[in-house]
Order: sequence, then C-alpha cells, then structure tokens
Amino acid sequence: MKCPYCTSDISREALVCPVCRRDLYLFKPLLARIADLEAKLQESREAVPELSALQERIRLLEAGSPTGTMPGAATGGSGCGRGSWLLYWGLPLLLLLLAHGLIVLAFDLDTLYLRIVSLLIPLPFGFMLLQRGPRSLWHAGAAAFAMAALAVLGMSGLVAYVDGVPWLPQGRVEWREFAEYAASIGFSYLTGMLLGRLLARRVSALPADLAAEAAAGQGGWKMALARRLVSGPPSMEKLQKAVSRINEVSSSLVAIGTTVLSIYTGLKDLLG
Repeated sequence: MKCPYCTSDISREALVCPVCRRDLYLFKPLLARIADLEAKLQESREAVPELSALQERIRLLEAGSPTGTMPGAATGGSGCGRGSWLLYWGLPLLLLLLAHGLIVLAFDLDTLYLRIVSLLIPLPFGFMLLQRGPRSLWHAGAAAFAMAALAVLGMSGLVAYVDGVPWLPQGRVEWREFAEYAASIGFSYLTGMLLGRLLARRVSALPADLAAEAAAGQGGWKMALARRLVSGPPSMEKLQKAVSRINEVSSSLVAIGTTVLSIYTGLKDLLG
C-alpha cells in the first residue's frame, strides 16, 4: 500500500504515514475499496476463457452440433465418415454373407447355428460405431436395418444361385420369415449401438454438457423429470446426478428390450 501524499510504501493497518506524517483516516476506506476492485477485476480476467468456452458450447447446443468427440474418435471431418461406414456397416454385412455361405452352403449345418451367428456378428460393430464418436442414433439405426435387409437378400440370392430357386420369398409366410430374420439382425446391431451410447455417456463430460443445457434453457424431458425426482432445492449437482441416472436406466431398458426382440424374432420359428 502506498501513501496518497508521498507515495511511500506503508502498512495496510497504518492510520498515519510514518514518512510524511499525514493522516490517512479519510483515505483508508477508499484505498481498501480500490484494492478490492482490482482483485475482482483480476478474477474476472482469469474467468474469461471459461466463460467464452461455455458460451461457445451453448451456441453449438442451440445449433444442434456435437460439442466434442469421444477418446479414439476421428477429430476431422464429419462424425461418421466413409471409412467408418466401410468398417462398421460393410464389414458385418460381408461377415453375415460369409457365415451363411459356410454354414448353409458349404457344410449344410442346421440353420439354428446361422441364426445364432447372425445375432452375434452385428452386436460388436454397433457397439463400436456409437462408442467411438457422437452420431445420430436414428440415422445409424436406419442404416442398421438397411444392412440387415441387404444381408438377408444376399443370403437369399446365394441360395437362389446354388439351388436354382426363386430369389425373393414366395407367399406371406416366407415374407414374414424374411422380415423377422432381418429384424433380428437389425435389433442385434441396434442393441450394440445402445450399449455403445451408454458407455460413451458414462465417460463423456456430462456435467459440462448439462450446465450448458441449463444455461441455454434446454434439457428436454430428462431435465424436467430430474427436477421432479430430486429432493430439496434443485441444485445443478443434484440435477446432473439425476439426469445421469435417467440416461443409464433408460438406455439399459431399451438395450434389454432390443436384445429380447432380436432373440425372439431370430429364433422363434426354429425353437417353436
């Protein structure tokens, strides 16, 4: 602290300047106020980067853009590039056709083995697709069922080529079996995607996302349900924990449901 008269360094507790002997009683409150304002100004300058990052996150949420990527996801380009689709969409399709050719055509095994393998192959690819980066679950799900339909069409085409039978199903019963088999593959892929999304949410920066949503006045039905579930004053920390639990429970229930549907549609005709 400096004396306002002679600018000598003096103690903050001094009421009289020991150098010029001037009374500091009237200046003490003003000097203390100036020191407090300087400290607050410094704190504001240090908080500017965090505030800018939060404003940018809010802007991206309002625009519907992803706010970040998961560890191991590609950092450039769109969330689901051509290379990702070749790996996570094309490869399971080829593996399903290969499994059909080996089990049915090459070794003439029971088709139960094919149905079981068809449930197991899409699962890890769907898991990796959603776990490695933020992607639209609806678009990926539609692509999964499209892949399943192409796989069943390809299997039917192989049988038609080898045995000389019609390529497409004949009659309502065959079409129903065709649709159920494709649905079982699609639901298996969807189960993997839901499990990948659940794991991605657990390791993502969920509190920062929720804070940005709350600041933007967003949050949807999960935030509204969280406000009803928390007890006492709805602090941000309580809301974050409640929404996290809602995400985990809802994703787990949907994943269980798709697993049951996949097994049911894939094996019900074979098991009776």
